Amino acid sequence: MIDFIKFFVNLFLHLNISFDSKKIASEDCLGKIAFQNTDGQFDDMLAATQAVHDDLFQDVSDIDTSVAVQKALTEITDELMDKFTKRVTKLNLHFESTGFVDSPYYNEFFLHGVQEITKGTNKGNIVTYMNRMINAITAHTTEAGGPSVLTEFQNFKTQYNNARQAQELKKGGTQGKRTTRNEAEVAWAEQMFDNLLTIAKLYKGKPEKVNDFFTQHLFERHYSSDKDHIGTLTGKVTHGHTIVAEPDVRVHVVDGKINDAFTKADGIFRTQRLPVGFWKVQFSKPGFITQEVTIEIFDDGDTTFDVSMEMEVAPS
Repeated sequence: MIDFIKFFVNLFLHLNISFDSKKIASEDCLGKIAFQNTDGQFDDMLAATQAVHDDLFQDVSDIDTSVAVQKALTEITDELMDKFTKRVTKLNLHFESTGFVDSPYYNEFFLHGVQEITKGTNKGNIVTYMNRMINAITAHTTEAGGPSVLTEFQNFKTQYNNARQAQELKKGGTQGKRTTRNEAEVAWAEQMFDNLLTIAKLYKGKPEKVNDFFTQHLFERHYSSDKDHIGTLTGKVTHGHTIVAEPDVRVHVVDGKINDAFTKADGIFRTQRLPVGFWKVQFSKPGFITQEVTIEIFDDGDTTFDVSMEMEVAPS
């Protein structure tokens, strides 16, 4: 049976990774969205993601952001160079199979042999080689394999130029009072989830496209070596939008068959051990609005989830 529930749960909200790791993953995602935004099709996504990123990671400097984006773009350009040289190798094999290597026009592709490109390509000469290939394929399209081959090499050049010309992201200013870190983290997780759903719908049936927007290993959950398929839920409950700890809040795991947990004076709680998976958890206290959320318990160790409680509005 397919577990449809997991497709409706925002895993970004419950990432069991450090705050610093989330920041690195967020910066990487921003760089990749910026690179894919060739025609402005992701302007709204980029602006929205930048806004929640700045609100949550407000201590990130312009230099930090610039370095992170530059690192992402460097990885992209290196990957494009690798794809280009491999495609040139494949094209040369096509010429060998058709006998085109004996044609005087072969030199228009490989003036000093194929290894000039496959072994000697770098950031200083790749555009020259790309232009040479495009010009040669334009003149000998049929021999090179047809119009699709020309389009393929033209796309290499377009993508490479986009990566090289991408500008440092401008940090969007936030207006008004900044939200608390808990609220900002929820907003960031919701935006990341929205990004993922938008990308999934846009590229339905092409799961490999997720790599163009997310470096997945940056979101890896780190487990201890003890794989017993059991974990615990811990966290802190605060009063409203403040950082004031809220004691005596009841933490009830629906159908968990464990005793309820209660927050201590410092607002911290910890449940008894639970099987891994998704659980509905209720947070309640007289005078406060009861909250019910779905949380995924990870294998071994603690799953951390913080909550802010709102007081009930007294009838007028």
